Amino acid sequence: MMTRPWEDIVKTFQERIEGGLKVQFMLNFVKEIMSSNYASGLYAWTSMHDMCIVQNAVKYPYDGPTLIISPIFNGTVEFRYIDTHIKERQWNRTVNENELFPTLEKFIEQLHWHVNEN
Repeated sequence: MMTRPWEDIVKTFQERIEGGLKVQFMLNFVKEIMSSNYASGLYAWTSMHDMCIVQNAVKYPYDGPTLIISPIFNGTVEFRYIDTHIKERQWNRTVNENELFPTLEKFIEQLHWHVNEN
């Protein structure tokens, strides 16, 4: 299995915070997703400090389109949509830690992701 329930993603970031990693902003972001209508239409897993989001539940191995959200640990976070191996063609944004949810919403709108918005 690759994608995990949002509750597991929360636990992962809580454990990382308890271990001394400064990722409270990622935990807050995951909780914001969980309390939104997007929670039932987005799927995620973690890789090191990154969170990877896809439109459908996927299993390992998976090499399809993925939004990777990576803390840079300087007050910013990178959003990178991997849908090609050509880095220059990948949609990406670097935003402040407090702009995560609005950036996710812009991503969904710009790339026309269809997620449950009950």
